[in-house]
Amino acid sequence: MMGKEGLIGREHYLDLLDKNTDSFKKGAGKNIALLGSRKSGKTSILKNHLKNAKDAITVYIDLEKISLNPENFSIEFIGNAAFSFLKKPLAEYKKFLLLEHLLKLEDELKSKNAFSLIKAVENELLKIKPDQKLLVEAAFKFSETLGKDTNKKFLIALDNFENLFDLNNFSQIKDILSIINFDSSFVKYIAASSSVRQSLHLLKKFECFEIKNLEKKEAFELIESIIGKNEKAGNEIFALSNGHPLVTILISKKYNEVKDVKKAFLIELLQKNNSIYDYCSDSFDFYYNRARGQTLLKTILRAVANEELRLSEIAKRIYRSAPVAKSILERLMEVDIIYKKDSKFYFADNVLRLWLKLTSHGYEFDDVPDDKILNEVAKEL
Repeated sequence: MMGKEGLIGREHYLDLLDKNTDSFKKGAGKNIALLGSRKSGKTSILKNHLKNAKDAITVYIDLEKISLNPENFSIEFIGNAAFSFLKKPLAEYKKFLLLEHLLKLEDELKSKNAFSLIKAVENELLKIKPDQKLLVEAAFKFSETLGKDTNKKFLIALDNFENLFDLNNFSQIKDILSIINFDSSFVKYIAASSSVRQSLHLLKKFECFEIKNLEKKEAFELIESIIGKNEKAGNEIFALSNGHPLVTILISKKYNEVKDVKKAFLIELLQKNNSIYDYCSDSFDFYYNRARGQTLLKTILRAVANEELRLSEIAKRIYRSAPVAKSILERLMEVDIIYKKDSKFYFADNVLRLWLKLTSHGYEFDDVPDDKILNEVAKEL
């Protein structure tokens, strides 16, 4: 969704990654984690950095798109590394997701030890009950072994890193991070995740950087690149977007059409299939599914979307005891959708808060609403 304009205000993170990769080539470098809210520009930063990284084998893996059962994961993870190592054209990528094709790569890989890991995966998959831990270990050892045998450095970017923990659901694995060698001289990882609290807690072998929303100066640079100089409109867009880069871009583009900031925002926010609506809907599902297991989650989120409340007030709204409400709120804070300040609970993403508040009040449209309705909704802002 975000092209070059989405990198405005993100140069610092690109420089940081570029310097770290230079250090890695010289024998140092660290594993880096980029943590931030959804659609904050993490993927754009990752992909642009990988384009800049010379003399390293760069592997980009979106963990939302790779299989996360050990059997398929081992094949697809190895396939991604082999595809990048051999610098094959994109048209051949799908073949590298098949074990039959990987078994034909012995001569091309020029590493008997790396190829033996592919054979180990094949042998394990022939068993009635394969060793799932061994399969995942082989997947992560492959790049390290190939790098060592060919004297190449692998830079592996794992986007949507929080999905990797789904492998912990398999009894033979339990702790996926303990399987990975994060101290390798031949492989360094860059993780990108929207699960800030979880990642800060678990990624002990990473240097973590939290990507914040744009400061006002950066946001104005982005806004002006789309609508030109307009201080009044710029201030309104910044106030509504909170400096979130994607939301800033989308309001600015819609403003070019309708020439009214609030209307631009509300059309994007409340009309189904528009970009901010989809962003909010997807974000709500993302957080809700990660905090699943409680039927009261949505009720609490709707309550907090309408006003900042204390624990006792929330408990009263959901007709439950304070300990029950506290338990659910802790789960919501753990997945970064809610935070606590001065004894009250708040939405971390104000755009998502407005979307949930307004759609729960019936303001949700299949077509562009007329000006009368938009003016009515604008009062809610």
